[in-house]
Amino acid sequence: MPAATRREFLAMMAAAAAPLPQIERFARNGPAQRVIVIGAGLAGLCAAYELQALGHTVTVLEAQMRPGGRVRTLREPFAPGVYAEAGAEQIPGAHEITQHYARALGLALLPNRTAGTRLLYYVRGQRVVSGDAAVWPFELTDAERALGLSGLFRTYVEPAVADAQKGFPQQIARALGELDRLTPGAWLRSRGASPAAAELITLGFGVDFGSAASFVLHAVNSRGSAQNYRIEGGNDLLPRAFATRVDVRYGAPVAAARQDDRGVEVVVRGGAGDETLRADRLICTLPCPAIGSIFDGARLSAGKQRAIREQHYSRTVKVFLQTRTRFWLKDGWSGFAESDLPIERLTPDPGVDPGARGALAAYPIGAYTSTLERMREEERVAAAREQAERMFPELQHEFEGGVSHCWGLDPWERGSFALHTPNQIGFLDTLAAPAERIHFAGEHTSPWTGWMQGALESARRVVAEINR
Repeated sequence: MPAATRREFLAMMAAAAAPLPQIERFARNGPAQRVIVIGAGLAGLCAAYELQALGHTVTVLEAQMRPGGRVRTLREPFAPGVYAEAGAEQIPGAHEITQHYARALGLALLPNRTAGTRLLYYVRGQRVVSGDAAVWPFELTDAERALGLSGLFRTYVEPAVADAQKGFPQQIARALGELDRLTPGAWLRSRGASPAAAELITLGFGVDFGSAASFVLHAVNSRGSAQNYRIEGGNDLLPRAFATRVDVRYGAPVAAARQDDRGVEVVVRGGAGDETLRADRLICTLPCPAIGSIFDGARLSAGKQRAIREQHYSRTVKVFLQTRTRFWLKDGWSGFAESDLPIERLTPDPGVDPGARGALAAYPIGAYTSTLERMREEERVAAAREQAERMFPELQHEFEGGVSHCWGLDPWERGSFALHTPNQIGFLDTLAAPAERIHFAGEHTSPWTGWMQGALESARRVVAEINR
């Protein structure tokens, strides 16, 4: 492995040799059923995989020509050997379901961050190195400045995380109910944080991004992030591995779904006209904005329809900047950066060779995404490059070209992940609940909201529902 240190090599070997996380095995109850799954993202593929293993007959309908949904690895138009994640990037240490399926399907897990490198913060036009000695250019109180960033988290965030964990995962919506009314900034200020401290704690997200409930839920879901993993060769290898083991029909967009006491009907649009398929059960794994009118005649409750209609999503944009070398590694930086700039953060491609070509991704998830969506491709790349060069001036001489992906403009997704704004955390339970013969999966239905783990956990939940 080029330029890998002994510590990096040992970390990779430890990740590869880690024992397979143990999760509950299913056993079938009752007769075999015919099941239709809408969507070949991770949730749909995992549900099909487990149901098929139990002897059920499963067909997955996918509108696109590829599996994976929002798990998408870009290999083109980058130079040979360079790839980057347009969608899900990392697997925190606590995400044992994701690790289980990756290893069970023969995929290797590697550390997501190069050992011995530093995280960069860029605020108020200044570079700040993470650590207890960091000097933050914020108007903090003397007590807050003495605490530092980690101390601020321990004081204002970790008590709420500990309380939420008591109800995680089964009662998480109830456990976070008191935080659901406020934005992160308003909640932190109500706990005694100064406005400056609230801004520092939410750096890279924003004081008004989502709700305090979603902010704390993200912290709960990030447990074990001192050791994050990725899938060697690209995270899309996980859905691709699932897809080779189940029956997927590509180019099969669903126009409508209905149910009665005997079963379900699904209308599929095709070049030769509409086709109606029938089954005993239906699993919908589409993100809420992509559902549209599919269930207008499906006898869903008013509460379910409202949650589907109103659930908020981030419209993440990623702008990838290819570089001649991974210059950041040469200087001891990880390539991960958090900032108060509109692009919010940078993340590096997975490569570990400092002298080889690489890529940095501008990765905004908040309000700036709508600005980027209105730009032409070359304008998006130029805007991301200009801001990234403030964080890493070396990029001026290393930049080779760029490409972007706008999840909010993707007609089959219309967003990147479910983001609970104030008064929406209760949608978790509403969206997860089955509606007679129709079941719902996807990260938006899981306490692990926004992660691959959420898609997989929700898939296992619907398998258990159908298998009762």
